[in-house]
Amino acid sequence: MPPKLVPLPPQWERLGEGATSIKAAVDEATRRLSWTVTDTPRLDAEVLMGFVLGWPRARLFAHWDEALSAEQAQAYTELIERRGAGEPVAYIRNLKEFLGLEFYVDRRVLIPRPETELLVARAVAWLREHPNAHVVDVGTGSGAVAVGILRSCPDAQLMATDVSAEALEVAKMNAARHEVSPEFVRGSLLEPVSGPIDLIVANLPYLSREEYERLLSTSIAYEPPTALTDGADGLRLYDELLAQAPAKLAPGGSILLEIGAAQGSLRRPGFEAAVFADYAGLPRVLQLRA
Repeated sequence: MPPKLVPLPPQWERLGEGATSIKAAVDEATRRLSWTVTDTPRLDAEVLMGFVLGWPRARLFAHWDEALSAEQAQAYTELIERRGAGEPVAYIRNLKEFLGLEFYVDRRVLIPRPETELLVARAVAWLREHPNAHVVDVGTGSGAVAVGILRSCPDAQLMATDVSAEALEVAKMNAARHEVSPEFVRGSLLEPVSGPIDLIVANLPYLSREEYERLLSTSIAYEPPTALTDGADGLRLYDELLAQAPAKLAPGGSILLEIGAAQGSLRRPGFEAAVFADYAGLPRVLQLRA
């Protein structure tokens, strides 16, 4: 485990002590979490209470006055301590929602972000105009992108690659969970793929080393570093992928890349480029057309 990101408040006694109802425990947990790294203490407290009780979060509001058992109070206290130390809620629950689907996640894989839903949406839009296409999801991680594509485009022939054997184990679990069957292959970028590929989709580590190090005081410290940064300028893996792509991309094929601020200038001779903004209006997906 990484070190605690901030000192925890003193006297993290069991939340059932002096907090006999669900609401009282959640209120106290919110107060304690407000002293820590989370920007969403109330939401985190409610989600974790729902997790302890096995309820959807919305059900809490109709049962605020119900009492917690000693066992529930102890379990809740332990989870709030973990969150207070910086561990992401998704890892605590081993669950992250993405595209309205539930994905298993743990510290072997990056937690899927809402911004990445745009990458899937652009891939689905392309595939609906190119049925039965050969697709490669490069750096699949949890498999969220591959699963999202196949749930919408089951006729696509999709291969998912990752350099991490541990990540592929998680991706296979999520594919089975959602009843889709991509081909999983271990390897770096496009090296294990022979081609021709109609569509390349990738969400690669795009934080520079400096950007990543600035974020180590946040919950990002719990996520696998190699899924977040290339250890250099944030461009290295994109440059390698785009160097490999021409030899493996089919005529008329496309590349869809999730990008950060430093990748907006990525261009290659022979490709038409288009950039799509995310929900916040920031450049998020780069499409290169052969």
